[in-house]
Amino acid sequence: MSEDIYAVPDMTKKVKFINRGEMKERIVDIYVSADTLRDGETSTKREETADTAPNNGPGDQHSVHVQWWKRPSGVAAVCLGLLCVLLLAGIIGLSVYYSNVSKNSSAERDQLQNSYNNLTKERDQLQTERDVLSGRLTNLKKTCPEGWQKFESSWYFLSTETKTWKESRQDCLERGADLVIINSDKEQQQFLLNLKKRVWIGLTDSVKEGTWKWVDGTPLITGYWYDPQPDNGGGKPENGEEDCVEIRTDQSPLKAWNDLSCAENLHWICEKVV
Repeated sequence: MSEDIYAVPDMTKKVKFINRGEMKERIVDIYVSADTLRDGETSTKREETADTAPNNGPGDQHSVHVQWWKRPSGVAAVCLGLLCVLLLAGIIGLSVYYSNVSKNSSAERDQLQNSYNNLTKERDQLQTERDVLSGRLTNLKKTCPEGWQKFESSWYFLSTETKTWKESRQDCLERGADLVIINSDKEQQQFLLNLKKRVWIGLTDSVKEGTWKWVDGTPLITGYWYDPQPDNGGGKPENGEEDCVEIRTDQSPLKAWNDLSCAENLHWICEKVV
């Protein structure tokens, strides 16, 4: 029956039908069925190509296949995807960078905090030591030992008896001091010469002739010799070596030193730095 429906009727042949009305009905059915099939196939093709074929105007029956990535919407989607990938990579990179910066900053902050704590401890210790020394200095100023005189930052003890240079120094050491060391014109002029006595001072060249040193080992820089001293006894053998120094009161203040034999007996001055 289906073969009869899809067969193309041959209109040249004469078919005898008993009933002409029945023949007309069958011919109409066949043409209707064929037209329906053709219309269905055409509709299906138009639906499949409707999205891809642009409409060029009325009566245009041709369809053009366009690749999806060449469409504006496809290009925009690709660009948007790439932009999202780049943005994500940037966010990850910044996160790693700031994480490292944060770690380094924390380490530096801890190091600075430790340094600050150590400096604070050292400052407190120094303040404590300063307070202790200040208290001691105050007590020393208030309790100057009997027989000592204060001048500037030192105490001085003037002997009431005479001894050799070596014995005089030993007496000073037993008192917690040493023979006086003269460091300035003021000390030479205003204090020692007011004593009005010939006294030993802590200067000698007994280790090496001509090389004068103070009892603390420092070399002599400024001397207050009167002319022609030092002369080491004038070169006379009977005078012996003159390796120790005295201050004479019969000379001018800045020219009062004389080298003398260390075996002579004189007064002496001890100095204790406060």
